[in-house]
Order: sequence, then C-alpha cells, then structure tokens
Amino acid sequence: MWSDDSFVGGHLALDFLNTVGDTDKSRAKNLITSPDVLMDWVAASGLEDSDAIGIPPSQKDLETLIGFRELSHRVLSASLDNNTTEPDDIRTFETQIKCSMARAHLDLGTTPARWIATCSDSHYWIDRFVLLVERFLSSPEVAKLRQCEGCSWFFLNSGRGRGRRWCNMSTCGNRHKVAAYRKRILEEDRK
Repeated sequence: MWSDDSFVGGHLALDFLNTVGDTDKSRAKNLITSPDVLMDWVAASGLEDSDAIGIPPSQKDLETLIGFRELSHRVLSASLDNNTTEPDDIRTFETQIKCSMARAHLDLGTTPARWIATCSDSHYWIDRFVLLVERFLSSPEVAKLRQCEGCSWFFLNSGRGRGRRWCNMSTCGNRHKVAAYRKRILEEDRK
C-alpha cells in the first residue's frame, strides 16, 4: 500500500500528516484505516520504532492519532496561509505537545538530543507522533515548509527561489500539466 510516492514530504512528520489520499484539498480519504495499516505505515516509513514492538496500537490510539494529524494540519496550514489559527486549535495543539513532552524522556545519546515517548505508557502512540511533529517544528527545516498547490500535502521546499509547487510532480504536477494542456486546446479550438 505504501510506496515511495507516500513519502515525499521530506520529513517523517510531514509524511504522517500526508496520510490522506485526496487529489484536492478536502482531506476526506483517510489512508490509515486500522491499527494494522498504521503499523504497515510505520514499517514502510523507516520510523525507528523498535521500542514499541510489543505495544500494538489500539483503535482508540488510531482515532486519537487521526485527530492529532488533522489538528496539526489545520495549525500548519493556517500558519502557511498567514491566517489566524482558531484559538481552540492552537490551545489544544500546544497542550498536546506539552503533555507528550511531560511524559517523555530526554535522550542525550543522540545529536541533537531528542524527546522519546515512554514505551510503557498508555499514551505511547499519540506521544510518538506528537513528539515527531514537535521535533519538526523545532528544526530549521520548518522554514522550508510548503503546501502542495494541488492537494493538502506538505513538503519541504529545498529549491532555490520559488522551487517546488507540487508534493510530487508525477501526481499533482502531472494533473496540473494535463489541465493546462486541455485548457490551451479548448482556447485554440475557440479561435
């Protein structure tokens, strides 16, 4: 189910936020439909998750994760569009990050140091992904954050100047080219 085209964000936090299958901005098609599919995504993503091998996610964990994914998407989308984030959204987002960090432990054995979700905690799965998003927001890469013009996916723009406009040229970029071509043909036919 998960291919290289599923991981075009440039950061695992963005790839997680991109786990919807829409070809527009609706975000109505959730791709993580069960705890097993979440585990498949974790394996395909290369997310270091050896600590959680004995802790499979529950349906409740999955529902909480999907809620956090959509909350994160709203907050980041609003910041990119220079829109005001809904006060309840930003409060909930901040609270979730603070709670996850309070339950985590600091791993000083990595450079840079990072917060790690506590494996034995019942909040493991939500904390794992909240801390992944927090790590992205705390990194210099956040300045490269862009959103696809064709769909709702995020990606890192590392090109010079304007750079990328599409999450993936073979999907959204191609759809745009086809639509532009059809428009040109219609305009030529009208002449």
